[in-house]
Amino acid sequence: MQKTLLATAVAVALGVPAVAAAQNAELEQIRRQIQELKENYEARIKALENQLKSAESSARKAEQSATEARAAAQKAETTAGRAEQSAGKAEDSAVQAAQRPVSQNALNPAVSLILNGTWGRYGNDPSAQITGFHGSGASEMLPRGGSLGESELFISGNIDPRFRGAFLAALSPEGVEIEEAFVETLSIGKGATLKGGRFFSGMGYWNSVHPHAWDFTDASLVQRAFLGKNYGDDGVQLRWVAPLPVFVQLGAELGRGKDFAGMGEVERNTNGKSSEAFFAKVGSDIGVSNSWQLGASHLRQRTTNTGVPMFDYDDLTGLVNVFAGRQRITGADFVYKWAPEGNPRYRNFRFVAEYYQRKLDGDFTFDTATLALTDPANAKQSGWFAQGAYQFMPYWRVGLRYDRLSAGTVNLNANAANLTAPSFNPTRWTTMVDWNPSEFSRIRLQYARDRSRQDIATGETISDNIVFLQYIYSLGAHGAHRF
Repeated sequence: MQKTLLATAVAVALGVPAVAAAQNAELEQIRRQIQELKENYEARIKALENQLKSAESSARKAEQSATEARAAAQKAETTAGRAEQSAGKAEDSAVQAAQRPVSQNALNPAVSLILNGTWGRYGNDPSAQITGFHGSGASEMLPRGGSLGESELFISGNIDPRFRGAFLAALSPEGVEIEEAFVETLSIGKGATLKGGRFFSGMGYWNSVHPHAWDFTDASLVQRAFLGKNYGDDGVQLRWVAPLPVFVQLGAELGRGKDFAGMGEVERNTNGKSSEAFFAKVGSDIGVSNSWQLGASHLRQRTTNTGVPMFDYDDLTGLVNVFAGRQRITGADFVYKWAPEGNPRYRNFRFVAEYYQRKLDGDFTFDTATLALTDPANAKQSGWFAQGAYQFMPYWRVGLRYDRLSAGTVNLNANAANLTAPSFNPTRWTTMVDWNPSEFSRIRLQYARDRSRQDIATGETISDNIVFLQYIYSLGAHGAHRF
């Protein structure tokens, strides 16, 4: 028994340290777990605190931005109110200004003077005109030698917020001619413009362009033969530009018919209209550097009972012959422009081509002084030209133009026994070079190989070499020209 007690005591003595060691290890593990939990919670709390600070900062910035936005909106609203009030006052002032008398210079209209002189050299007498198409004096020909030419006095300006006025007088050694004097609207809206007075017609392309802005010194053969230098009338014109991605313009004109296009002035003592014109134009851009425009036009006219000279038949016969009836002229025109990157300052090119057809239907009286033989007559003639002008470097341009007319068919019926209508087709080549030191001045040298006349006795073509030296100077404010 003593042995048993001894063994038990020894076992207890040996097991107590082991149990204590095990308990110490467990306590150490618990301490480590507690420490890890404390570190994790501290890190999480710190992250939450940082997130809270960031959210509070964003909220403060958002509140500040909202405050600034409210202040800006209030300022914009105040500015808009003031602008509306100012616009109302401006409109009231404009209406009041339109209703009260104004001094002569109050509206400060644009005034310009174009000096346009020439020196001309012809191989033949320039008084004779285009054989089979045009009588002497029906269209102005530039004279031989030095000439003061035709200067232009141009005055234009807004009359009030609703109307604009323009006045153009051609000044020459022979006298003064009012070429244009019209009023047109500014505020009809919907793309419409109404013009009334005297103005150049919208027929074709070059007809409504003043001569100082032409690419050549003189007009084309078909322009001179069918419309004259610039065909215009006294009446009204309505133009409308369609709200489309491309340029589309439609126009109509009603006039008194003061000129029978291509054949001279008409003395009228009648009421109502005697001429009608219609035109349409469409155009657009091709990229940045190219643009084009295509046009069509139509003119209808009637003479008085006394009639007008027909073509150059008075020159051919030495007698007085007249035509009484109606005329219809139909035309087509095309314009192409090029300028690198849309900047024409250093280089640019313009190509223009026009075609016209003229039809006459009425009565022709041969030798009004003696025979006075009257019989129905009709005619159909046509013509065209193509030209190009190229600015190859700053200040310098060159140009080339070709003209051709077709005699077509002329039926004089019984009067064919007294007069044989020429079946001649006039042509002409023209070249030019001009120097443009500024937008206000131009000096041009032009040469033409002209074959527009025929020797009726022999049937041979009369060739001529024509040279012009021209100067154009612009004084004062002058508006930009159209496309």
